Amino acid sequence: MHNRAGSGDDYYIRSVDEELIRACREHTGLEDADIHILLEVSHTLRVVHDLEGGDIFIDCLTPDGKKAVVIAQLSPPGTNYTRNIVGELMLPVNEPGVFRTLEIGAPSRKLKAVVTGDYLIRQNVSAIRNQAGRIIGVLIVERHIQGTELWDSADSGELMKAAYDAREMERVAEHMHDGMVRFNTQAVAVYANPRARHIYNGINYMDEIVGMPFENLAFGAIRFDDIGKNGRNSHTEVKIGGFILNVVYAPIHDGDKFMGTVMLIQDKTEEKNIEKELVLKSAVIDEIHHRVKNNLQTIISLLRLQRRRISNADARNAFSETMTRIFSISLTHEILAQKGVDSVNIKEMLSRMLNSAKSYIIPETLDLSLEIHGDDIQLESGMATSIAMVVNELVQNCIKHAFVDRQRGLIILRISYGDVLSAIEVTDDGVGYRPGGAHTGSLGHKLVQSLVEDKLFGKLSIESSPEGTKAVFSFQNKPEKRKPHEYGRAIH
Repeated sequence: MHNRAGSGDDYYIRSVDEELIRACREHTGLEDADIHILLEVSHTLRVVHDLEGGDIFIDCLTPDGKKAVVIAQLSPPGTNYTRNIVGELMLPVNEPGVFRTLEIGAPSRKLKAVVTGDYLIRQNVSAIRNQAGRIIGVLIVERHIQGTELWDSADSGELMKAAYDAREMERVAEHMHDGMVRFNTQAVAVYANPRARHIYNGINYMDEIVGMPFENLAFGAIRFDDIGKNGRNSHTEVKIGGFILNVVYAPIHDGDKFMGTVMLIQDKTEEKNIEKELVLKSAVIDEIHHRVKNNLQTIISLLRLQRRRISNADARNAFSETMTRIFSISLTHEILAQKGVDSVNIKEMLSRMLNSAKSYIIPETLDLSLEIHGDDIQLESGMATSIAMVVNELVQNCIKHAFVDRQRGLIILRISYGDVLSAIEVTDDGVGYRPGGAHTGSLGHKLVQSLVEDKLFGKLSIESSPEGTKAVFSFQNKPEKRKPHEYGRAIH
């Protein structure tokens, strides 16, 4: 860990491309495209020095956000930096301006910092952004504090300070994903960044932006004089030429003196179009779930009518089992249609399923209590449907075999969330298995076994005694997306 300082040869030091790439790969999580942007900025360090003077650096944040790494440097003779410090790490306690800008993106102007040997310096820091608008680094201009700095001198005058502020603003704007146009006090555009030029080209402007009056460039009915008089930002959203733009007009003041206006233009077109597309798709999916639920309910009604016409007890039971299986699928689609999302709370779903299905599966002669306890687990619809069908079969099996010659019974469901596998336990206080075992040859048992192993990627176990039966099945939680690798990739 180092502060900025050095000793050695007295000449300009400028990082070469290989050093920058190596520092980015070893200490940042930047992608190739971001590193390429930083390479391009590093090639302008001499120009920045000619305009600003001082020592010039580019720093990037490490993946943990606790340190910054120097990836480019240009230092003139006679400064604190007479050796190459590219690749060295910096701490927030020594350079608050650097970390402020890295974290929030706001420029930091003339903030104090400390280097090795307790040298005090002042830093001007501007954010460097990628095409997505994300901060990928900062451009730093440093001066050692000795005597009076040029831009603090009373002799420098208001124009010197205004010119410095304008250059700093424009340097940041060159790397902004948003458009920026700056107007002087005569309401004439004196600067437009590349993104602003792109937006105006997109709405067929043929003239050069710089030099045009405010009234020809503003979006909406807003007067230039009102911006200065109000002394506050003005915001508007406009649709023009296929663009959806979020426009902010901000006055520039130096104390009480009005110095001009900045217009920031955010292109929200893609974002708004994606939002519309998502809303449309969501509405279509909700309608599909609603129609599937209605169709399944129609099938259940037809089966109920048919069951009434059948006198054979075994056939009636088969119809009832089929109805509950269809109902468990229908309930999933009903919940999805109501929630408008593609995930289901398992505990809520099972509670609704058992309460609604009592009339289908519990004989009138049996006073049965159903309880659900445990964790709330959110799962995608496909897994939720499979779990509903498994629980439905296990509960039906309890009702059919556990309470023979009994008038009362209790079935308890317990839901347990695990890091990798979760589980649901179905327990009854019945008589246990009768001779013939666990009904492993039945259609219901085969269905449960197949769903647990093939759809839920879990296991099924059943234990039985004269005090009751416990069936437990596990299921795999939906795997989370892995985070990108902490460090950058090789440049090809």
